[in-house]
Amino acid sequence: MIYEEDILKDVLISLDIKRVLDDDNYRASLLQSMLSHIGSVDPVLRDHLIYSNFAKLIGGSLMPQSEMASMLDRCLDQDHLFYKIGEKNTDSVFTRSFSSLVVALILTEDNKTSFLTSMKLQEVSELILTYLHEEKDIRGYVEGKEWAHSIAHGADMLSALVKHHHFHMGNLPKVLNAIQACLLKGIVYTDEEEDRLIFVIEALLEKGIKQDVLVSWLNNLSLTLERSMVEEGNSLTDYRSKITVSNFMKALFFRLKHSYPNKELLQCLENNIHYWFRKSYGQ
Repeated sequence: MIYEEDILKDVLISLDIKRVLDDDNYRASLLQSMLSHIGSVDPVLRDHLIYSNFAKLIGGSLMPQSEMASMLDRCLDQDHLFYKIGEKNTDSVFTRSFSSLVVALILTEDNKTSFLTSMKLQEVSELILTYLHEEKDIRGYVEGKEWAHSIAHGADMLSALVKHHHFHMGNLPKVLNAIQACLLKGIVYTDEEEDRLIFVIEALLEKGIKQDVLVSWLNNLSLTLERSMVEEGNSLTDYRSKITVSNFMKALFFRLKHSYPNKELLQCLENNIHYWFRKSYGQ
């Protein structure tokens, strides 16, 4: 049975944890209802009740592993993470964005409990990376409906993937390409999306990414942007991507200066930041 939104709201406000643990039918109905309404335009239901209770149930190990595995598959399907993918400025973004948060929760929990195989994680990885390339609705805060935040939530999902013990560094180029894709979507982010992407870089550093690989990627990011600006004749899209890339590099510089103070990496960031400043202002 799928609860209607108003009923689900009441159930989640006073969630009976003991019943969740003891009553399989109740738990199944509850979880199905939460997934069915995960993209509700009601921010109280979507964000403050459904997501927060998913965090409580998954993070508190209150769900059987088999149910978490099944939920992961559903969150990654065409009705959730890929629901109407490619649309812009429609309510479908809430379903995609909040599905990605649940994926992040499950991956984080599995990193402690290990019910996913390395092969399964590779399948999950491919879907996550595909999503980050294909997401077109990159709004942050939506008036009246609150947070869409698809790129920030997608970055959280990508961070959880990289931190997972089954993550294979052979996927590193694809992860860096996905970050680049998020930075070159032709928009100036206003809701800290760049900061959330920096968490992915930090996770890669914790995994042991070589400094020269990261330096090469940062330089290539600038080259890719410059090449696009030449080909497109300094379009508005590229102009906005330039601002986003510059903001990302500035934030990354100060973050790494305190967390990972590698001279070569910091010098690379400083050079790129100054390059784009001179490119813009001739100074």
